[in-house]
Amino acid sequence: MTQEVKLTVTLEAALTARLRAAAAERGWSAESLAAACIAQHLEVAIRHRTLVERLEQVDGAILDMAQAVGELGAPTAGIDLSKVCRLRKGDGVVDPVP
Repeated sequence: MTQEVKLTVTLEAALTARLRAAAAERGWSAESLAAACIAQHLEVAIRHRTLVERLEQVDGAILDMAQAVGELGAPTAGIDLSKVCRLRKGDGVVDPVP
């Protein structure tokens, strides 16, 4: 079941006049045009927030990868990096992972 939320919007007189004129051109009520505009704006805001959250997740994953690479490259780690990297030096050919 869909729940509706009622909002009261107060607009400046000039904006109200523009809203009424735009609605009248389309055969709509000013209220229905305002409601459609608000709904559309909220959808965009929700999508924007979702994208920002995903970018933050990607940034976190990149930081984790950078830290892991830094740990692999640490001189005291004693790891043979030639076995970690899939690219052969100089030719750019990818070796299969052992």
